[in-house]
Amino acid sequence: MTAALLAGTHGPHHLPPGLLAALIPVLALLLSLDAYCLINLARATSVRYLPKTAWVFVILLVSAPTGALLYLFFGVDRTPASRKPKPGSGPADPSLRPTATGMHRAGTAAVPAHGRMIVTAAGLTRDYGGTGLFEVDLAVPRGSVYGLVGLNGAGKTTLLSILSGMRHPDRGSVTLAAERLQIAVCPDVPDFDGWLTAYEVVDLARSLVAPSAGSQAVRTAISAVGLADSADRRVGGFSRGMVQRLGLACALVGDPELLILDEPTSALDPAGRAELLDLVAGMRGSRTVIFSSHILADVQRVADEVGILRDGRLLYQGPTRDLIDTYLTPSWLVRLAGETQQVTAAMEAAGWATRVGPAGGDAIRVDAATFEAGERGIPAVIASCGARQVACEPVAADLESAFLALTGASRPATGVTA
Repeated sequence: MTAALLAGTHGPHHLPPGLLAALIPVLALLLSLDAYCLINLARATSVRYLPKTAWVFVILLVSAPTGALLYLFFGVDRTPASRKPKPGSGPADPSLRPTATGMHRAGTAAVPAHGRMIVTAAGLTRDYGGTGLFEVDLAVPRGSVYGLVGLNGAGKTTLLSILSGMRHPDRGSVTLAAERLQIAVCPDVPDFDGWLTAYEVVDLARSLVAPSAGSQAVRTAISAVGLADSADRRVGGFSRGMVQRLGLACALVGDPELLILDEPTSALDPAGRAELLDLVAGMRGSRTVIFSSHILADVQRVADEVGILRDGRLLYQGPTRDLIDTYLTPSWLVRLAGETQQVTAAMEAAGWATRVGPAGGDAIRVDAATFEAGERGIPAVIASCGARQVACEPVAADLESAFLALTGASRPATGVTA
């Protein structure tokens, strides 16, 4: 537009002098707007939707002032500076380390030392009027299986949707150290056209995310989720569990580096759950898996990292074992041959024992300050008393008990889910 107006002054039909004088301020304003946008672009640490080089061409080549306005409305990153990751705090930042106790509390963005981060998030908030997600900091090590647990409405699906780009946070930032085509998502309720066969569904997914892969990639993905015998069946006749498996096959066909699964076992029977969990566990090290579940036994079985959400806030983040060790009292059930009074008295006198009491018959229950103290102290006390030990069994320590201790929730009367 600017060039056209200037060129018009040199053609056979000259603009009236008065009109040209009136246009000079407009031309100056347009040039100033372009200059402002270019300076802003050069100083910006990040822009949206397009690379910075592409925005230069938009500002300069798209008709003024359209190009500049497109940049101002769509290109400028308006994320508050306080929410943007600081230099060196990205996925590969070696300065991030776990706390001395091994715990990673929400708000600290502490990072396990055993892996570089493939996902980091700071201050993620999505407010639905009192519910949603609030100030969540996340750190997911590359090659780990990360389990996200919480009660219904805790914010698990909202968090996974933000990480996968299907929803935008009200504020906060997410850094993904993986290419977009190397990130795959399987929702909690996959849906496919019923007239397609399982093979056609997965092949369609392949054509979108991995067009260079061949038909063998489709067969491999279908076989991995246990649908090889149903590859040529139409999806309309599939059960809910089979549809869930098919959704996972669509996610796997592109051989993703990061796999995000929302309640992947919710529709599966016990045998199907076991097969899928074995599949997820086998991915450890070769790809990163983030999955949510309300079945705590599943998370404990395969997840080496866990995040616990309650009311939209991340209460805990860190190794599953550390969560159990920290929030559960180390306890053992000791069975002896003969009288237990002498051993009980010796245990009570030991400095490492926090509580000793009868457990019926020839058994006593021993609580210790730490797991190491109990493992070393119990055999030593029994040997010093000359007693005969029949058995020494740790009292079951599971993720459910740690979850309830951390969240303050009561144990459900009918099951182990939360």
